[in-house]
Amino acid sequence: MPISLFTMPDSPMSLKITPEMKEYIRTRSTDLRVATTCEGPLIFSVKVSPPKATDLVVAVGDRMVYVSSLQAQYLKVIDERMLPRCALEKGRK
Repeated sequence: MPISLFTMPDSPMSLKITPEMKEYIRTRSTDLRVATTCEGPLIFSVKVSPPKATDLVVAVGDRMVYVSSLQAQYLKVIDERMLPRCALEKGRK
C-alpha cells in the first residue's frame, strides 16, 4: 500500500508535472511509475516497474503515478526527459 496519495496541483510536495507529461500520462492504458535506473529517473508502465509499498502516489486524471521514495526526495519536475528512449523513438516514427 503506497504511503501517500495526493492530487496535482494541490500537492504537499513541490513536485510538478509538465502539461505535456500530464497529457502523456492521461492517455496511457496503465498507471505509471517513476523508478531509479542507471540513466536516472525514468517513467514506466506499472507492468514494467510495479509500484512498491514505499512509493508516493500522484493522481493525474484517472491515472496514478507512483514515485519511488528515493526519487521523491530529489525530484522537482516530471517531464519528457523521464521517458525511456524507446518511447521517444516510437513517437518519432
